[in-house]
Amino acid sequence: MFRDVNSDLIIPPEWEGILTGLAGRETAVVYILGPTDVGKTTLSRYLVAGLAGKGPVACLDADTGQSTVGPPATVGLALCAGRPPRPIRTVLRFVGSLSPQGHMLQHLVSTARLLTTAREEGARYVIIDSPGWVEGPVAEEFQVRMIDLLSPDLVVAIQEKGDLRGILANFRSRTGITILSIPPSPHVRARSRGWRAHYRREQFRSYFAGYTGAEIPLEGTGFHGKVPESFHDDAWQNLLVALCDREMQVVTLAVVEQLDIPAGTLRVRVPPGDLSWVVSVQVGSIRLGAGLDGVVQ
Repeated sequence: MFRDVNSDLIIPPEWEGILTGLAGRETAVVYILGPTDVGKTTLSRYLVAGLAGKGPVACLDADTGQSTVGPPATVGLALCAGRPPRPIRTVLRFVGSLSPQGHMLQHLVSTARLLTTAREEGARYVIIDSPGWVEGPVAEEFQVRMIDLLSPDLVVAIQEKGDLRGILANFRSRTGITILSIPPSPHVRARSRGWRAHYRREQFRSYFAGYTGAEIPLEGTGFHGKVPESFHDDAWQNLLVALCDREMQVVTLAVVEQLDIPAGTLRVRVPPGDLSWVVSVQVGSIRLGAGLDGVVQ
């Protein structure tokens, strides 16, 4: 689902400077920080496109609400190479929500684990598109912990009036981390809440197109995430879950149809595919109805 930058994109001079600086390095991890509608995702794709000719480049999409590498509620890693860049491998990890709020632990761990995967796969550059959740003390603390955990070489802060200074102040003296503040691109188009909801709905519809039914045995299967306290069927119906492999990477997303305790199975709707690698089920906080409209619990 990774998409390249449009050829008619107007590139701000600040972006060109960032690309030139990165191209002079052998390796780099870049964390792009900012609220929604400032051009984080477009800048990420621009940098990936400009660097992919030098070797494998990783786009680490940590924005679960407006995902571009994988479906909503996931953190996605696209390993790209060539000109124009093409994905050579995609890895997903499930967070289970459209925002880090209420799922900060899952979000932090998923992003950190995918950064490790990118390095293990030999990515020379890793461009991290962070969530647009930056306002308020809880959001600021989340972003501080993300940067502390990931320890990027460069933090690109897209801000107008020093809005991110509370986050950045924690790292201005950190050895090995360079902070660069740039203004939002004047060419970025603001997206309404309705547009974003429509975008997510269409992503879910595309992902689950041609879905089929499957049964996951309860015996021997691990469960983690936001597991309901109740084992009544109505506590599980329509929950969005991830069927994960032994590394807790996503094999496929699924929607719960029924928790059948007497039969010892979890009945789910899934896209067609091989489920032989499934080891565990990670439960999220989103319910998808017949129209695939996500409702966060």
